[in-house]
Amino acid sequence: MESSPENNPENRIQSGPDGSLFVRAPAKINLFLHITGRRDDGYHFLESLFSFTKKGDLIRFLPSETLEFSTSGPFSEDLPAENPDSNLVMKAARALAEHAGVSHGALIELEKNLPVASGLGGGSADAAATLIGLNALWKTNLNGEELATLAAGLGADVPACLSSGSQIVRGIGEMLEHVNLPWSAGIVIINPGRAVSTPEVFDGFGAFRDKRGLPPFDVTITDLDKVVSDISMLDVLTSNSLQDPAVQVCPEIMEVERFLRLNTQNELVRMSGSGASVFALYHDKAAAESVARRAREFNPDWWVMADSIGG
Repeated sequence: MESSPENNPENRIQSGPDGSLFVRAPAKINLFLHITGRRDDGYHFLESLFSFTKKGDLIRFLPSETLEFSTSGPFSEDLPAENPDSNLVMKAARALAEHAGVSHGALIELEKNLPVASGLGGGSADAAATLIGLNALWKTNLNGEELATLAAGLGADVPACLSSGSQIVRGIGEMLEHVNLPWSAGIVIINPGRAVSTPEVFDGFGAFRDKRGLPPFDVTITDLDKVVSDISMLDVLTSNSLQDPAVQVCPEIMEVERFLRLNTQNELVRMSGSGASVFALYHDKAAAESVARRAREFNPDWWVMADSIGG
């Protein structure tokens, strides 16, 4: 399938009047997520369709002799405070500097707008945006393949987050194929305000299926074009295999799903990633924004975002 301009990381860079650069780190949405096997070392093989919102975290880069990192935004206090170097943003910056032989630094400011540990790939998206931004700021001129290699060393989802285009992801996250969705949709994403541990959900995956007599793993998709042809096909032919085990960890997921199903007609409602964020797709962004307003009124403690994907 052909790629689009969205797949070029350089198109995500914006310049400020003070010489700064800005890169958006959008939310990653798993339109479906199937677990197809497991390696001997415990890593699971997956098959997932990633799409990305327009909104998300925002990272600003300024030239500096030293490497410094600061955070702001509604979810900055949820980031680990004891050691800023543990943040994937700093890990990405140091990895790029070491690979390219860069001796100077940068002022990096992360505006954290996405909830942490929410199934939206925020940390991975931040790391990818850092590689993109510093590659431009430092003029290291790394190509897409080199950036992808650095990204793979930072986390399974980071290579996919280098692009803001939709893509099918296989293996443990290293096998990527860009997908042109033949449709666009408004999207509402709701997080109930609880962080969910991805390892804990994966640990519960096998036990959940064993308990219910289900096959240990999902079958690989053979006709991807049919699956992505429209939203109804996604709903019928795919699922998020981590949703049921995630509900065991975070029952609030069911409350969010129930609200969204009561406020949709034939659209897709599904958890993203390992939770606890749940999304619903609508025919346009205006419809999504209307449901988002209702969600905020229904439960002011929920985090709610309306946006668009695809197209």
